[in-house]
Amino acid sequence: MKSKFLLFSLLITFLLSIEGYAQTGVKVNGKVSDAKGEGIPGVNIKVKGGKTGALTDGSGSYTITVPNAQSVLQFSFIGFDPQEFTVGTKSEINVTLKETQNELDQVVVVGYGTSKKKDLTGAISSISKESLNLGGVTSNVAQAIQGRASGVQVTQASSAPGGNTLIRIRGGNSIKSTNEPLYVVDGFITDNGQTISPSDIEDIQILKDASATAIYGSRGANGVVLITTKRGKAGKSVVEFESYYGTQRIKSKPDLMNATDYKAIANAKAIEQGNPPEYTAADLASTTNTDWFDLATRNASVQSHNINISGGNEDTRISISGNYFGQIGALKKTDFDRYSGRFNIDHRVSKRFTTGANVYAARSFSQFKTYDGNIVPSNVLYGIMFTSPAIAPYNADGTYGRRNGKDNPLAWLLEPTNDRYNNRMTANIFGDLQILDELTLHVSGGTEFSATKEGTYLPMTLVSGEKVKGQASLNEFNTTRNLAETYLTYKKVFNNIHSFTAVGGFSYQFDQYERHYTQVQKFTSDKFLYNRLDAGAERIGALSLKEEEKRYSYFGRLNYALKDKYLATFTFRNDVSSKFPSKYRLGYFPSGSLAWRVSDEDFMKDNKVFSNLKVRAGYGVTGNDRVPNYTYLATYVPSGVSLGEGSDLYGALYASRLPNSKLTWESTYQFDAGVDMGFLKDRLSVTADYYRKRTKNLLLDIPVEQIFGFSTQLINGGAIQNQGVELSINSRNIETDNMTWSTTLNIAYNKQKAIDLNGRPYIISQTANPDGSVPAADFSKLEVGKELSQLYGYVYDGVVKTGETYAPQPLSKPGDPKYKDLDGDGLITSSDRQILGNAYPHYVMGFNNSFTYKGFELGVFFQGAFGADLYNMNRLLLETYTGTDALQRWTPQNNNTDVPRNGYFTSKYGGYINSRFVENASYVKLKNLSIGYNIPTSKIGFLKGVSNAKIYFTAQDLFTITKYTGSDPEVSSNNNGSDPTSANLRAGLDFNAYPAYRSFTLGLKLNF
Repeated sequence: MKSKFLLFSLLITFLLSIEGYAQTGVKVNGKVSDAKGEGIPGVNIKVKGGKTGALTDGSGSYTITVPNAQSVLQFSFIGFDPQEFTVGTKSEINVTLKETQNELDQVVVVGYGTSKKKDLTGAISSISKESLNLGGVTSNVAQAIQGRASGVQVTQASSAPGGNTLIRIRGGNSIKSTNEPLYVVDGFITDNGQTISPSDIEDIQILKDASATAIYGSRGANGVVLITTKRGKAGKSVVEFESYYGTQRIKSKPDLMNATDYKAIANAKAIEQGNPPEYTAADLASTTNTDWFDLATRNASVQSHNINISGGNEDTRISISGNYFGQIGALKKTDFDRYSGRFNIDHRVSKRFTTGANVYAARSFSQFKTYDGNIVPSNVLYGIMFTSPAIAPYNADGTYGRRNGKDNPLAWLLEPTNDRYNNRMTANIFGDLQILDELTLHVSGGTEFSATKEGTYLPMTLVSGEKVKGQASLNEFNTTRNLAETYLTYKKVFNNIHSFTAVGGFSYQFDQYERHYTQVQKFTSDKFLYNRLDAGAERIGALSLKEEEKRYSYFGRLNYALKDKYLATFTFRNDVSSKFPSKYRLGYFPSGSLAWRVSDEDFMKDNKVFSNLKVRAGYGVTGNDRVPNYTYLATYVPSGVSLGEGSDLYGALYASRLPNSKLTWESTYQFDAGVDMGFLKDRLSVTADYYRKRTKNLLLDIPVEQIFGFSTQLINGGAIQNQGVELSINSRNIETDNMTWSTTLNIAYNKQKAIDLNGRPYIISQTANPDGSVPAADFSKLEVGKELSQLYGYVYDGVVKTGETYAPQPLSKPGDPKYKDLDGDGLITSSDRQILGNAYPHYVMGFNNSFTYKGFELGVFFQGAFGADLYNMNRLLLETYTGTDALQRWTPQNNNTDVPRNGYFTSKYGGYINSRFVENASYVKLKNLSIGYNIPTSKIGFLKGVSNAKIYFTAQDLFTITKYTGSDPEVSSNNNGSDPTSANLRAGLDFNAYPAYRSFTLGLKLNF
């Protein structure tokens, strides 16, 4: 209760104006502005050599009383060059501060501390709030940083509202475990960092090499994303409001046949196969012609509204924000809403003790669907793309049209209920005690809670629902994380040449996961949906479980600088994790790096080329332990057992996995060498890195003898290597009073290969079957010396022509698909398959240009990826069934074609995984085009009180340069986020993916 009263009192203090002390002397007032003439709130103004001071208010204005006319006023603010003015006879002093151009003095967040940019010895990319790709469909952190940092690949795997986005930093290291980075938000290690509102972010630091990430030990192998949210500054309260609204339009739709053509081809195929025509004369006379894609999609919309209130005094600073993000999906009944709020407070209790708290809460709602590579009716996009246009969507009585006793895809889209609710809260408090001038103790503790409820209902208006008299399910899963950390920081400079910063601490984490699932059927009404499971007469499924995980760690870091030119960083962490057996729970993760600021050497003082030159190198070990709990144990699951016909069902248990008492985490060994260069007084800066990392003790499922009762066992074995080069260039091309132009370019190359697969030459993974008449087929192949997710299949060689005899396929008929005999044995067999492409790009890039002219702003941002391929399974089926390409199929009258007469599913040779549908997925996108205007508020009467006002227009994904023929070259249907193995081994599939769209938004920003 006391803590609540304290927070309430601090909030009241923040919202009330702060009275100054009465002074005597000379009164001076004025305004402090930036180069654009906009007022700067929170500027510190002090009388040189005295204790008198003041702060500018929200509009940049100030008033201060100085002792006499000889007093000198000092104006300072972070990010701007300080200035001094003698008062003299002036009663009004207006000041224009210039932004500090020396980015090397910028302070950035690193693991468990901060550092000046010039003192970094590791590979770290910084992204400020000005650089984030805000607006449009940017609903999470991953979308915001796409293309903004070298070596960071971001893939929008699904365009669905709230859809999955993947991040890979310097390639993937794992096969069984996730390759997603670790997120740390305001010092709190979280599994939900990607989903926070981008409008809350102050800056992002991406730790890429082992020197930077080893401080996070067993979770640092995939890189670390450090997010700092906005905090209050001393001064008058500042209110920031931003709102945008936009429309979203599908970029492309499939070319579908009309009903007349579809029926004609369907009948022709049936007759060719010796079957009766599929459509009768009455069917052929029908005028029904349904475009399922048009019926299922719409012009969508997106909106976001955000308000942030911040301020305080020298002792207490508060930031409060609230955000709403809403998106109406381009596919009907696929909407997403999120409400979130954040409260950050910093309070100086005394000269040596400060404390604070961070609280974040969010509630989201989405209507979820299945968009992966399967053909069940609930995967509505499959039905939308490949259902006959000869079926009417509705009957005359308003019921849904059916054919052959099956529901149409519109019914499957609109009738079922699939609701997902998520409530999330993160709260942590911290305190910093300056024990000595050189020694500070930091203590923090927090909790994160996430509760998700998924409710589904299959109504009796559908055939499937009618059979079971309605079916409902409720799936609830909750996760809780408690995290406590404490560390000491010691900073000392000896003899003005030796600088030491040492950090040492302890971390304890406890996670808990609970799930409750119930499924029932046989309702008397559809009205209850999933809200009254007791109304269902028959329970057909129930599950409950609880899991716990503990981890405690010791960590330390030593930074040393000699003459501020020769830099060294050494880090160490040991982790103990309950995910592994007791003998293998302890892991050690050291790293070291060196840097030399060559530009500070005496022999470089007079050089006219470099304004900054630093070379660095580092090596270290990090880990990846993100596998399910209890994987090293022989876990058991319940089952029902019948002892004979008519016997009751008895409860029983059976083992669900084969144990491994030696299981432990993967370890990644990484070397990095880099150079940071500045030219023309740092108006041009270049950073280049070379890295090589090798992951050992891979977590792998290996085949075992059936005598064990299982087909596989999880072990540690094998190794994967990633190596590459990164280049980042930043330039300030033009800087005048009226105009600026700046450019950033980053490009990265990564080459991956499997070094060892525990003695296995390769691992083959299958894809889902595209048609009910064929089984799943081998889709990708990982082999030693090659990379993850290589597409694997036959080489297509056209169709068998009339009169042609193709010896490797002696039973083929004219019009059948033809494949190359690669092994030369005279027959088409499984040995004729080869690597057809690779799913992950070798190059990723981002290219941004920002222009300002007086009050106008223009931003042009391109993003691209090169060297990747996609298997276009949608094209396979469109060409076979409903697409206009099917009109080009082989017939005796149309012999000059590459489209088989009856597709690929009935052929006795080859397979549907073939080179015809593997397409080059390299692309360049105009990711973001923004135009803004800063309104001169001082000249517009009704904007009095508004310090800054900006109106802007943004177009997102305006165009894409690519050879890929599908909806979007970024998509990957197997990257659904719930199965890391699928994302790592079976990427590169485009099948039933959510339609891609471009966005146009209009926004407004106001500061008070």
